[in-house]
Amino acid sequence: MAQVETLMLANHAEALNGLLYIHGGGWSHHWRPVTEGQTPPSQFAIAATFLIEPSEVGRDFQVVFRIVSDGGEEVMKAEGPLQTAGKSGNADTYTRAAIAVNANVVFPHEGAYTISTAIGEGGGSAVMFWVHDQPPGGTQAADPDPDAGSTGGYL
Repeated sequence: MAQVETLMLANHAEALNGLLYIHGGGWSHHWRPVTEGQTPPSQFAIAATFLIEPSEVGRDFQVVFRIVSDGGEEVMKAEGPLQTAGKSGNADTYTRAAIAVNANVVFPHEGAYTISTAIGEGGGSAVMFWVHDQPPGGTQAADPDPDAGSTGGYL
């Protein structure tokens, strides 16, 4: 059964010739600029790889990406076919497929969000991230959870 191998957020990503080209990947905190109460769309990318079983190579799969707020509100949904071509090298070899989705999303509020993806009837994967308002002047706010042990992963 096809399955999600990798799911991450990035500043920009492209999938070319079965490879992911990722710029600024793996972040978990996003500071969005807020001026006079207005929040512009946030530009970011979703990068994912999927493992396709040898017996499923050549099939098309439906892939769905969703972003949901901590209150359960769906903020973004992108779906479409993942086309796998050709045949696997042998009966024991999985095929890896890569997808990159570049998006512009207006997050309705600060807080926790979850990005999830699923492929066909196979398993899914989810990654949590946080959206923060950046004060005017472009200074980044302090780490919202200093006990978490990491201040990395900022967009």
